[in-house]
Amino acid sequence: MNKHLTLLIATGSLLTAAIVSMQIPTTVDAKVKITTNQSYKKTSFLINSNRNAYVWNAKYNQKLHNLKNYPRTNFYSTKRVTIRTNHYFGSYYYIHNANNKIKGYVWHGFLIKGTYYKGGFYRYPTFNVLLSNQPYRRGGMSRIGEWDASGVYASSNRIHGTVNQNELKPFATTPALNDQKQALTYLKQNWSYLPEMLNYGQHNGARIVMRKVYYGTNQWLKVPMIDILNGPAISGNWEEINPFAAVLDLSKLPNGAKPIANYDVSQVTVLPLGSRAFDFPDPSAQVTNYNSGPITRIYGNNLGPNHNLSLVDLNRWLHYVPTNDIFKLSNTQPTLKDGIWYFAPSFESGVGSGTHLQQMLNQINPTQSPYYRTMTGEGFIQAHYENGHWHEQFELSTNLPAFNKGNGITLTISKMITKSSGSSSYTTADNANAKIVKHFDSNDADVSDYFFKPANYYETFLNND
Repeated sequence: MNKHLTLLIATGSLLTAAIVSMQIPTTVDAKVKITTNQSYKKTSFLINSNRNAYVWNAKYNQKLHNLKNYPRTNFYSTKRVTIRTNHYFGSYYYIHNANNKIKGYVWHGFLIKGTYYKGGFYRYPTFNVLLSNQPYRRGGMSRIGEWDASGVYASSNRIHGTVNQNELKPFATTPALNDQKQALTYLKQNWSYLPEMLNYGQHNGARIVMRKVYYGTNQWLKVPMIDILNGPAISGNWEEINPFAAVLDLSKLPNGAKPIANYDVSQVTVLPLGSRAFDFPDPSAQVTNYNSGPITRIYGNNLGPNHNLSLVDLNRWLHYVPTNDIFKLSNTQPTLKDGIWYFAPSFESGVGSGTHLQQMLNQINPTQSPYYRTMTGEGFIQAHYENGHWHEQFELSTNLPAFNKGNGITLTISKMITKSSGSSSYTTADNANAKIVKHFDSNDADVSDYFFKPANYYETFLNND
């Protein structure tokens, strides 16, 4: 037999034997001593295993109940004891249920601090879990840490960009229990049109965890976040996905948040002009520059304190974006608007950027307009047709770090210059000499007008050296 298999079988046999031995009753005349070694205020516990977990009487010679049959029952305890017999000793909780019909001693390893709430919800304070729609089930010792969202596991790795402490505070509170239930109930239905990351992997459950969101060095606030379980409960393979606030907003939209708009990336490219995305329904709380994917669904509008945000599927993630800055362009042909050709990158699978660019240029008639703009969420590059060739003139950007610190938006313009690399040359934006076109004080400002200014509007900025 394979040595590793033999070792696993032996180890499993020892573990089984150990658990069984913890529940072996003594004979009637065996001496039993119960010593209280810890007392505490009334604490709620839940069963943490699908195995037999017996409740013993005070003489430790009779099994009164099997907690395996009570997976959704809260058990209460005020003391932990040591039970000693002639042949055995172990650590136990003295427990009872709400009506005291179940009471007795249970081996401590079968219980975990927690509370069950009607509707299929579980709270595990030891793991920093506010609420879960899946129960914790103990697999092996190595799996406990994967369920744990406390201590070193309590920091968020999902929130990026600029975070503002004061504006984030309203979201750094424990949500009402009914709101928690609503969000988790909604996610449990596995809607097919949710952003891919909210239907992550096997999606066997969802939970709400308070995680640290940093707004400075060693400065943080705890914010409720949504985790998705990718695997069985004993795997503990939880993936942090979204702030709770966004999922709650989604769950409150009519018709199960069925999208009010869907976009096929093979036909249309939809971008948030200004490249801003928000994880919270307040653009002043947090903002990140986002230019790596399209909007494929719009779930709702009129959100946020100014009712000017949309909740969208942005490159597989749930985000808020300014409604007025959502821009659509055909993915199959250039669009002529106010005397300028426009087209955007393609996000269609298998279509290279160079191939897409050439397809667009082949369809442009320079006699209708000698200008085109290649749009992205963060800006555009304008080109001019002259002497039988297209020449890139300048880049408009909302994403230069030197100008955009995260609060407010600064539009900049940079000339396109030619550089050499070995035997080849290429054009690039001269961002070192960028000029400010317009500054907006708010992160949710409508910047769309500046993407569609006439071609000669920007000549003043380019010529004033």
